[in-house]
Amino acid sequence: MALSFREHLHRQLGFIRRSCEAYDTGHTDEAIRIATIIRVLLHDTKQSTSLLKDIGADSITLLSTIEEPSPSTIFYIGFGEQKVTNTPSGASATYAPLLDGPIKTFVPVVKWWNQVVYMLNLETRLTRKNIVLCAANKDGGAHVDSSLSPEYEVLAQDGTAGALVDQRGGETSAQPFTDAHLVAIRQMGHELLNSPELLSLVKSP
Repeated sequence: MALSFREHLHRQLGFIRRSCEAYDTGHTDEAIRIATIIRVLLHDTKQSTSLLKDIGADSITLLSTIEEPSPSTIFYIGFGEQKVTNTPSGASATYAPLLDGPIKTFVPVVKWWNQVVYMLNLETRLTRKNIVLCAANKDGGAHVDSSLSPEYEVLAQDGTAGALVDQRGGETSAQPFTDAHLVAIRQMGHELLNSPELLSLVKSP
C-alpha cells in the first residue's frame, strides 16, 4: 500500500533528522542530502508539486533564526557563527551553524523560502531557495552539474564567511572559515525540525 502524504512527510523529516545528526558528528556533506529533502518539501514547479502543497499545508509558518538584512546592508552572514579555540600551538577556527540562536520568529512558508540569509555584497543576496536548489539540483543532491550558480559558488569558497587572523612571533597568518553553504543548509534543517506547525502535521489524523 502506498504511503499517505503525511506518512511521506514523517519519513522526510526523519531523513532530515538523521542527516543533521550525521552532520554534527563530522559528516558535513550530509547537508547536501538535507537540501534535497527540503526541495521535496517546499519547491513547486510546473512538473512537480511540493509535499507541503500536496498536504494542503503550504500556508503554515516555519521557524526562522535570522533577521533579514536591511536594503542598506553591505555584508551579512546570518546563518553561522565563528568559533575560535585557543591552544598552546595556536588558534583554530571553524564556522558552524547557529542552531539555537537568539532569534526565533515564525514566518509563512513563502517568506521563509525566499528570505535573504546571506549577503556577500550589494549585488549578491542569497535566499534559502537559492542555496537549497543549487545544492540539490547541481551540487550532488539529486543531480551533479559541472557549473554551479555564481552566487552559490562564492558562498562555497573558503573565506566567504571571514577568516581568523592570528599574530604570533611577529608573523601574521589567516585561517579562512569554510563551508558556509553547508552551514546554511544544516541551519535550515534545524529550523524545520523546530517548527511546531510542521511537526504537528505528522501527528494529525
